[in-house]
Amino acid sequence: MNEQVCTKAVDTNGYPVETTGNAVLDILEHRSSTRAFARDDDDRPVAVTDEQRAAILHAASRAPSAGAMMMYSIVSIREQATLDRLADLCDHQPMIAKAPWALIFVVDYAKWIDLFEHVGCFEPEFVERTGKAPRRAPGLGDFAIAAQDAVIAAQNAVVAAEALGLGSCYIGDIVENAEEVAELLDLPPYTMPLSMLIIGTPRKERPAIAHPVVNLVHEERYRRADAATMDAQVAEMDAMFRPHAREVGERVVDIYTRKHTSPFMAEMSRSMEWWFKNWLGK
Repeated sequence: MNEQVCTKAVDTNGYPVETTGNAVLDILEHRSSTRAFARDDDDRPVAVTDEQRAAILHAASRAPSAGAMMMYSIVSIREQATLDRLADLCDHQPMIAKAPWALIFVVDYAKWIDLFEHVGCFEPEFVERTGKAPRRAPGLGDFAIAAQDAVIAAQNAVVAAEALGLGSCYIGDIVENAEEVAELLDLPPYTMPLSMLIIGTPRKERPAIAHPVVNLVHEERYRRADAATMDAQVAEMDAMFRPHAREVGERVVDIYTRKHTSPFMAEMSRSMEWWFKNWLGK
């Protein structure tokens, strides 16, 4: 039996980083988001090779899937015009246009509706013989398990990219501007682009950033935090985000003003209503 020896170091901000000697655990420990990508002598993003793309997509396909139904599709984007448009639609983020590759993970039940129709599940004879409803649009239950399929596959792609020396960043804003994104990607009813990754060679080494863990794990039952626990949460988050957080609670206030009450979050909520109608075929 191999024993892993855990050693502790600190990153450039002084936060502890554990190294176990286990390749997968160390990748997870040291991974951080990449928002700036290396460029070549012609000032173009350093390309992700065919071999790297194939390995990452294969890793994504190996993710656990409910019933092995693979209720997601991956839209691979390398054309600059599409990356430029996505940068504009996803809350005006230039880093998207400067990435060499993007993967959009689409929660997808359209493929199953097509398959059901293809093999005759909607034919009157089949309905009469089986007693099954002649046609059912996917519901929120279908969405719940399909969404899990999609995000698990996306995280597999993140880990694979990191293992290959590439960096990545999740772009949750892909759900914004729903009508225009649906048109850009030709997304039919019963689909929703749940997440996007931009992937490429990091421009520089990225220090691992600690994540707040106070009040993260609950034993046996969920418990709302008491005042003492919330004080510990606030202190932990303020410490992690210094020098930006100089006053008690400043990080929480920052999240409230910059994210919770932001125009982009309002647009995201509006678009999610549109996407759910699209998912339900309405």
